[in-house]
Amino acid sequence: MVSVTSCLKTDNWDAPDVRVHGRIIDSYTGENLLSSQGDWGIRIWERTWTASTPNNQSLSVKQDGSYNNSKLFAGTYDMLPYGGPFWPVDTVKGVVFDGNTEQDFTVTPYLRLTDFEASLNGLKLVLKCRLNAPIRAGLPNLVEIKPFLSLTTFCGATNFIDIPEYNNQRKQINKSWEDEVGGAETSNVYTIGPLPVKAGYTYYVRMGANVNDANRKYNYTEIIKIEVPADAQNNPDEIPDNFLNNAQ
Repeated sequence: MVSVTSCLKTDNWDAPDVRVHGRIIDSYTGENLLSSQGDWGIRIWERTWTASTPNNQSLSVKQDGSYNNSKLFAGTYDMLPYGGPFWPVDTVKGVVFDGNTEQDFTVTPYLRLTDFEASLNGLKLVLKCRLNAPIRAGLPNLVEIKPFLSLTTFCGATNFIDIPEYNNQRKQINKSWEDEVGGAETSNVYTIGPLPVKAGYTYYVRMGANVNDANRKYNYTEIIKIEVPADAQNNPDEIPDNFLNNAQ
């Protein structure tokens, strides 16, 4: 009989338990930059170990413009908000993760969506907003304005009702700001709709607009909750036949 004995090494590294959190702040408003859940993130590079070039990790930014990660190793890191709908920013260097680190970032969004309105008439929903671009020099071309509807509180490009009745209502622009708006800082009102909705359902709705940069992420309005009464009605001929099946 042959017996085999193996020798196991004990892993003596502590599990990552350092927390880093903060806000992505809109330089125009001083408020959090609204996003879609996990749509873009913050790149981090650990600089504690200098023997080799570190690979970047990514921390996801939440819908409300904050981020939070409690499973990181202690050390010194560089941090960069990256891939979002804002003008490029500089890397913040030498941030020490030492237990509970708070690090905010201020960014300048490409666009602001203002004067957002959502109006419900029977089973028809109409959305309105204006675009604002305080920095117009060098602004990439406008791409589109799109409606986003969701049946949950998470609403945006990473979570929306993906049906033609909504997607086909987007406003394709594909022009420079000057060609679309002229020399003004704020556009005229854009109207999207009417969009069909279902009686008795609750929707979370917003609008987004993007520019033709490398990422094409959306700047957003706030989210409005729309409760459609159970007895709401329209002329049945005005609602697409397949809508009640698709919008689940």
